[in-house]
Amino acid sequence: MTTVPLKLVPAAEPSPAEKVRQRVRAAPKPASMLQCNRCGGRELIETKTGVLYQDGKPKGGTKQLLCATCLMKGERVVIA
Repeated sequence: MTTVPLKLVPAAEPSPAEKVRQRVRAAPKPASMLQCNRCGGRELIETKTGVLYQDGKPKGGTKQLLCATCLMKGERVVIA
C-alpha cells in the first residue's frame, strides 16, 4: 500500500454575501436581542406546532421562533 502525501488547500475568499453576513453578526447589539446564528438576521417569526382546535379555539401547541430571512430562502432555522 502506498501513501499519498496530503496538501493543505488555502481557504477560499468569502463571497460578498458571506462578508455581509459576517459584518452583521459582528455588529454590536444588546445582550438580550435574539439574532440568527446562520445569517445574522434579527427579524423573527413566531410559529406554533401541534395546535389542536377545540370548541372553536386553538389550544396548546409548541411555540418556536424562526428566522424570517432564512425562512424566505426555504430554510427553517429555529432561534432559542
